[in-house]
Order: sequence, then C-alpha cells, then structure tokens
Amino acid sequence: MQYVAIKKEEKDGTTHFIVNAITLKNKNKSVVQKIPHPLGSDSLIFNTIEEAKEAILRAGFSYILPDGKKETPSKVIEQIMPASNETNKFIFNTIKKKTDSSNSSICAAAIIAIAEFPTEETFDILFKKIGEENDTIRKNAISGICRYGKILQQRIIDSLQSENWITRNSAITCIINLKEDINIDLENFIHPLVKNCDDVNPIVQANALMALAAIYQQHQKNKKT
Repeated sequence: MQYVAIKKEEKDGTTHFIVNAITLKNKNKSVVQKIPHPLGSDSLIFNTIEEAKEAILRAGFSYILPDGKKETPSKVIEQIMPASNETNKFIFNTIKKKTDSSNSSICAAAIIAIAEFPTEETFDILFKKIGEENDTIRKNAISGICRYGKILQQRIIDSLQSENWITRNSAITCIINLKEDINIDLENFIHPLVKNCDDVNPIVQANALMALAAIYQQHQKNKKT
C-alpha cells in the first residue's frame, strides 16, 4: 500500500492540512480534477485533517499523519467513499457488479460509470477489461485509463509485457491516446515500446512501431516548446 503524507501548516492563525496531488487536465489544458497521490507535484489544501484523510482514502491510498505515524485503515480499497457516506458506497458497488455482466452493452456502460471513481479498485477493473475481446468494453476501459493517464503511466508500461496480446495492444493504444497529454512524461514510454517492436504478435508489433514514431515525434515537439 502506498502512502500520501499529510502536512500541517499554520498561516495567519489558521491551520491547514496539505497533501500531494496530481492535477488532471483536458486537451485544452484546463484543470479537470486534483487527486491525492504520493508522486504528485501539485497539492490539495484541507481545513481539517479528517477531510484530508477522506480524500486520500477515496484515491485508494493510506496516509502518513503530520507526526510521522503511518495509518492503513482496514479495507482501504473497499472504502471508496467515507464510511459515513453509505450512498456513495452503495452506488459504487452497484456499478461494480455490472462490470462483470454477461450482457456486453451493460458491461460497457458500467465500465464508463466506474471510471468516475478514481480508486485502486477501479483501476484494477479497467486494466482487467483492456484485455477483453469485445471492442466496446475494451475501448471504454482504455478511455477510463487515459482519463487518469499520469497516475497510471507505470501501470500502462507494465501492461506492455502482459501475457495477453490484447492487453499489450490496448496498452499501446493508451500510449497513443496520451501522446498530447501535457501531464505525461513521454520519454518513459520510448524504451518499453522499443521492446514491443519485436513482439511475437504481428498486430502488437505493428501498433508498437506506429506508436513509437508518434511518441518520439511528439516528444521532440514538446522539447522545442
């Protein structure tokens, strides 16, 4: 389990609690959402420590208190929303059940809906579904992953080595879709993609070659701006 530190700060007689966060932006570079994350370069400010704890739990992490004490509440992953908010938990669990529906249309819709909850459990579901043979389910899962591209960059890279060729191919599609995301460090994709240029599956190999060229060109373009 990863931890997000909660920092206590006194300013003008007021106490604030600060946590590292990742800023998610759309293609227009407008801020869409901030999510607590151990590697975040941005920050979120809360008026109470309880609010900070709840935000970290919703993001799927444990926390380090201002005094340095680590806390991993039981069933952190299951605690999608604060324990007091039973409605949110009920909604999440209702959607989650439908992600395994035998009806592909229902499953695909549930994948879109579950992406509204940025937690480790959600991310596990999305990465499982990018290996699906059904086009709509797979595309919706890819879309959900790309929505949190910066947070999930390493998991995308890890998926390039999956035993399932569909998962490998979907991970490459994620990379292509994220090439214009200003939050992404494109250079981290280059060497992993090179390995997939020799993939045993010709579809994956072809997609990797196109992705490598696209990522490199965008990376060079970004360096000039």
